[in-house]
Parts: sequence; structure tokens; C-alpha cells
Amino acid sequence: MNSFRFIIVILLITFTVTSISSNVYAVQMTTVLSPKQNQAEPLFTANRFITIQFPVGSDLAKKYGNIDETVKFKANSSTPGMAELLSDINKDIRTEKQSPIRIENGTIDYIGTLKGSGDRMIVSYKIVFTPSISGYTLPSNNTGTSLVDLDWRGFYTTRPLELQVPNVGNISINYPISLIQVTHPDLAQQLESTQAKEIFQTPLFNFQDIGTPMDRWHFLFDPTGSQASTAGSGFQELGGARAVSIYSLGESSFREGVMEAKESDAKAAISGTNANVHSTTPPPSGQIQIPGFATVSKVGNSEIAYVTANAPEGTATATGGFPLQVLGVLAGMMAAVSVFVLWKARK
Repeated sequence: MNSFRFIIVILLITFTVTSISSNVYAVQMTTVLSPKQNQAEPLFTANRFITIQFPVGSDLAKKYGNIDETVKFKANSSTPGMAELLSDINKDIRTEKQSPIRIENGTIDYIGTLKGSGDRMIVSYKIVFTPSISGYTLPSNNTGTSLVDLDWRGFYTTRPLELQVPNVGNISINYPISLIQVTHPDLAQQLESTQAKEIFQTPLFNFQDIGTPMDRWHFLFDPTGSQASTAGSGFQELGGARAVSIYSLGESSFREGVMEAKESDAKAAISGTNANVHSTTPPPSGQIQIPGFATVSKVGNSEIAYVTANAPEGTATATGGFPLQVLGVLAGMMAAVSVFVLWKARK
């Protein structure tokens, strides 16, 4: 009984964190896939933190130790370069994932920040990509079962994805170095001739970890949708279905495994001063909602969700023994991870 109370207390504390933090840090992928509508607007978020650390009192510290700059813009179909950007991502999804989905439109919200702190400069990136997709519902011989393609979720591109943005100029939303190029071109030129070049050229649009096999995603089936809605999961009723299947990635449990941040280090000589460069990408996290009861099967190298209106009798409503409240705390957990990563970058 005491252990149960302890769990409830932890959940309540985490739920409090959710209410404070979930609006600050978005998870890396969320979507609602209605087989009947066959159209969706998934939300992908690319986050990264790069720290350039230099000696106190050095010329670099004097130049960048107190810097506070932000490049922020929104892009849509009217932004020069957007059509080519969407076309390039479509090509990569079709070639690398053999997925039938097509991105028909999309928006970009870009925030790049350079913040000095005495002996370092922290460069942070947050790019929110919201494509309008169609074609994920596959042909089915069974009128009572819909087939949903899931392979596109883990797309990755090494293309620059350039946009022409007013008051900014040409900027690649995929290469970290581009933010430095449009704000401090001399620094960018020097970084590209150092060991840190690779860090600043590692693509931001790498959602391969969102392609983590679905058997490592936590599953919950809510026959009415009412519990998922009140739990704060962002449940939406689409396609005439009240029942909903929800897959969540990022809990880090014994069953799902530990989701870890990606980190890398390099050294750079800038204007005659030795600096250390550290890059951190937060762990993968995501949520997929599918109206109806969904089961995922692997067909060759592809993962397909089989969706019916109702679950078979005796179906377990969740995997791994997690309580329903895990939906309400997931966003807060991911926010806490992002806060930790930012704190770690400043250590």
C-alpha cells in the first residue's frame, strides 16, 4: 500500500512538472493518424545544443562571453525554397523508407539562439516541422481492417534544406553551421577548418530514432477515448472513432529500454585560442494516436498498423504494466529531459 502511495505521489509531482514545462519543450514527433481521413499533420521537432567553451579572459570570452542573439522565423508555402525543401524530403522518404506517403505542404518554425556565459557560448536550435501528409493508409482486402504505413516516421536527410528568409538571407535549417554563417561568418569560416567541423555539419533533421521498432513503444488502448482525453494526452476524435490506440516513445523502462541523448566532443582553435566544442541532442520521444484498435506487425523491413473499430475480447489495454496516468506525465518527462540537457551544457 505504501509503495502504491509513493507511485501516486511521484505521478502527481511529474504531472505538476507537465503543467509548467510541457508548453516550453515539444517532444520530437507527435501525430494522429486516422485511416479514414488518410491525411495528417505530424509535428517533428529538431533540438540540439552546442557549447563552445573557451578560457576566461581570452579574446573569445571577450567577444562571445556576453553575446545574446536570436534568429527566429516562420516559413510556409510562400517562402522561397519551401517547395524544393518539401520535394527533397519526399524524395528521401520514398528512397530510404519506401513509404507511399507524400508531403503536400508544410510549415517551419525556426529558433536559433546564441547565448554567452562568461567562459562559453551556447548555441541552441529548435526547428518545428509540421508537414501536411497523405497516403499513409494502404489498400486492404478486408473491409473491416485498415492498414497504416508507419515507416515514414523515422526519416533522415543530409540535404541542406535551404530557405531564403527576409532579414536573414539564405539559411540551411538542417546544418547547424548555417546559423553561425548568417550571424558570425568569420567564426563559421574558422570552425569549418577545425575538428569541430563535423559537429556543425551533422544534420538536425535526423529522426531515425523515431523509427525505433514499435515493440519498444509503450502501447495503450482506450475503448472510449474519454480516459485518454482527461489524462492530458492530447486525444483527438477523428474519422468517427471514439476508441483510440496510443503509442508513446521515451519512457525509458526495463521493457522499452533506455532512451539516451547523443553527445559528441571536438577541439577547435579559433583566432589562436583553443576551445572545446560539445554537442548534445536530446533522447528520442514521440506519440502516435490511431483512432480504433491498432496492432503493429513487421512485414519484411516495414512496420504496418492493422486497425479495426474494436479490440478483440480480453485485449490488454496497456503494455509493460504502466498505469493510464503515464500519458499525462509523458510531456513533462520529456520537458525535464530537455531542461537537464540544457543544464548539463552549462556545466
